Amino acid sequence: MGLKYIEQIKSVVLFVLVLLSITLTFSIWTYKPNYVTIEPTKVVDISIGKKRQIADVIKPYRMIFHKNEKWKGTNVNEEMQDILNEMKSWQVSDLTLVSNNLDAEKLDELVGMNNRMTLFFTGEIPFPVFQKLLPVLNKKIPEASFDRMIVDWSKMNSNDLNTNELLVFFANSQKNQLYKAKIKVNSEKGFQDNVLTVAKTFPNYVEIGREGMTNFYLPEKEINITKYTYLVQTDPVDRYRKALFSNPNIVKHSPDEATGNEKYTDDKALMTVDPQARTLNFVNISVVENKEMTVKSKLILNTFDFINEHGGWTGDFRYNAVEKQKVTYQLYLQDQPVFSDRTVTLTEISTQWGNGRISTYTRPYYKPVSLPEKGEGKLISGPEVIERLVNNKEIKYDDIDEIRSGYYLMKNDIPQLFTLEPMWFYSINGKWEHVSQSIVGGANIGLE
Repeated sequence: MGLKYIEQIKSVVLFVLVLLSITLTFSIWTYKPNYVTIEPTKVVDISIGKKRQIADVIKPYRMIFHKNEKWKGTNVNEEMQDILNEMKSWQVSDLTLVSNNLDAEKLDELVGMNNRMTLFFTGEIPFPVFQKLLPVLNKKIPEASFDRMIVDWSKMNSNDLNTNELLVFFANSQKNQLYKAKIKVNSEKGFQDNVLTVAKTFPNYVEIGREGMTNFYLPEKEINITKYTYLVQTDPVDRYRKALFSNPNIVKHSPDEATGNEKYTDDKALMTVDPQARTLNFVNISVVENKEMTVKSKLILNTFDFINEHGGWTGDFRYNAVEKQKVTYQLYLQDQPVFSDRTVTLTEISTQWGNGRISTYTRPYYKPVSLPEKGEGKLISGPEVIERLVNNKEIKYDDIDEIRSGYYLMKNDIPQLFTLEPMWFYSINGKWEHVSQSIVGGANIGLE
């Protein structure tokens, strides 16, 4: 009896399975899930200050001219600007190495010849970085660098050179290297109007010779300079937390009661904030020390891009120097470099690079805002500065690398204010010290 209906049962089961398959297939084809609308991720603006071009950060700190036995010069970038704007249209070509044995005497001779313009830079400028400022037409740009650019216009429009062509020398006073090249200018008239005529308005300078050392070039007369009071506007530290940590949401904050500092940390980095000095130090502990030296041009461009990404230019910071894996940027106010005791605050940004990313990042986190309160004054002349340095038995005059005017940032009686004292400074082995009694008729203000 069971065998009689088995085939019929199979047919019914098969029919049911086919029907289920059709139903499921249809359901899959026609299924419309109820998707939840996902809001687009909001991009958080972590730009702390301004973004800049490389030309805003790499600038000469001095420009001098020598013509007909007379020296003209300036250390005020605003006075150089017309000349620097004219230089943007120049083209550099035929860059070639001249010497690896450039001594101080030969360098001074190059600068001191007739019809010469010299631009001084605080640190080495690698040619691949210079390429970002002025186009160099060489097919291969050397990784060499310079700290003085010497332009010779004595043969302009002569038979020795093509029309509107100048000679230029790039000297590295630290590595004793000298390169030369040609510069194509737009026109002789443009060079006369926008360079030489502008240079006539510069103050008179003097060349002060030294035995076996590069000469000094300083103002012949006293300098009118203003004493300023600045309000210190502090940037919120939280913006740096968001800018510097890869995942700000997991960063832990812990105050250090012993030092008064504040610490921010995740599993990869540590940021230490000093609220009194208004400075911070960011250390990427995940970066292993890079024993292989990174080329200087990449160090400068990488650190510039890093600061630019989060708008870290909270003031007029300019490229200062590159050494090993470290690049520094100096604060300028009123076109003058600003120095300070580190116990008061920092006036520079210091960066270290390793394994393709930032390793350490030390900087102030305030913005200086000028107040109407000012005091007019004068700095003593260049020759007077030299006289005081020579007569100071505590200073080894022959060890001095450079002399510059600038500001010393000091605490004010009001905690939110800083005072900028104009002074002369001298550098020995990269360390800047002030010259006492720099103000005409002034006394030593007792800096520590």
